[in-house]
Amino acid sequence: MSGPHDAASRAELERLAAALAAEHAARHDSETRLARLQTAYARFVPPQLVEALGKDSILDVACGNQAEQKMTLLFSDIRGFASLSERLSPQQCFDFINTYLSFMEPVVVAHGGFIDKYIGDAVMALFPARGDDALHAALDMLAALARFNATRPPDEPIRIGIGLNSGLLMLGAIGGRQRMEITVISDAVNLAARVETLTKTYQTPLLLTQHTLNSIRDPAPFSIRFIDRVRVRGKHLAQSIYEVFDADPPDLRAAKLASRELFEDALAHYHFHRRDAARALFGACLEHHADDRPAAIYWQRCRAAAPEAEAAESDGLAHWRPDYLLGDTALDITHQDIFARIGALAQALREDRGTQAEQLAAQLGAALGEHFATEEGLMARHGYPRSPRAEHLQQHAKFSAFLAALAAEMGAGQSSLLRLAFRCQFLLLDWFISHVVVTDRHLGRFIATRPA
Repeated sequence: MSGPHDAASRAELERLAAALAAEHAARHDSETRLARLQTAYARFVPPQLVEALGKDSILDVACGNQAEQKMTLLFSDIRGFASLSERLSPQQCFDFINTYLSFMEPVVVAHGGFIDKYIGDAVMALFPARGDDALHAALDMLAALARFNATRPPDEPIRIGIGLNSGLLMLGAIGGRQRMEITVISDAVNLAARVETLTKTYQTPLLLTQHTLNSIRDPAPFSIRFIDRVRVRGKHLAQSIYEVFDADPPDLRAAKLASRELFEDALAHYHFHRRDAARALFGACLEHHADDRPAAIYWQRCRAAAPEAEAAESDGLAHWRPDYLLGDTALDITHQDIFARIGALAQALREDRGTQAEQLAAQLGAALGEHFATEEGLMARHGYPRSPRAEHLQQHAKFSAFLAALAAEMGAGQSSLLRLAFRCQFLLLDWFISHVVVTDRHLGRFIATRPA
């Protein structure tokens, strides 16, 4: 028989077991709540931003934490959303936006990007890898838009514009004691937003900058053509921007591909202020397809614009600016020398000095070979990380290939020297400046942080 002492022991054990079970349940509930909170935080603050700051949790982020990283930015916006929203109730407006974004967000994530923020109907996304991911995402967003439109009345299709730009970004926490935000700040952000707005100007859904074109491994599979140059407020350098028209209807895409060289000839005449010839060439592009909106817009400009309204950036060759200096004397001197050589080559082509242009191209190629070898030696010596090093080397190869193709066209004598001058002045020079101020600057800052 068990006595009172055994009964008391059993009661105590039962009490302790119940207490332990209650503690375990409370701990489980607490861990579940913390996990749910972590998931909720991740929906409002992208964990990639927290990781980029070198933090394990949002709890570790403090105002002023910052890091520099090269990324590609994607801005997209719905065309005519203000007028559309006027016809919707507040609830209908939110339902519309959320349904639309449910088509767009998975595409960004599937291509290695993340949404930095929603700005009304606009999307700002970041892609830490190369520009390839952002470009594939942009094209798939246009495909997702077609699926979204299939759910809507046929007479109310939604159109969007997408702008891409790549560059060095400062990611950091800004704000005050009561309200902070992790965001990105740089000229690259401003340029990406500006490029997106230009999709309205040229009535085309997808534009990207020279910086993003540089970061794409192989642009050949994409349907791309030069569109214009844009200057961001407060900056001297105008940036080349390009149209990607893979998402166009098949007949329009085929027409743009067939007239791509003709379009480039027209742009060369336009940017060198030969408006009558440019107008005729843009008119010939429209004969390939009347819905080539950029060609139609340029044709109208040539017809209506006064000479003083044309692009001031085309008045002469670009000048070397302090903005391009990296702070490394040897690299800066070499960059200025190459810059001057490209300018001299463009000038010779503009003035129909073909034989001299061929000589200048050969000399430029030799100078570039020596410079690239020097930079690649610096990368090896200082342990430059594998991923940016691979991209840097690929850009060197692409630049050399572009120059070799230009020299081959000079030798063949089948392309107009004016078109080649245009490529040299507005494409080759822009490419080089973009490489210096983004890719070489990243290398220079890495070297500067290494122990002596």
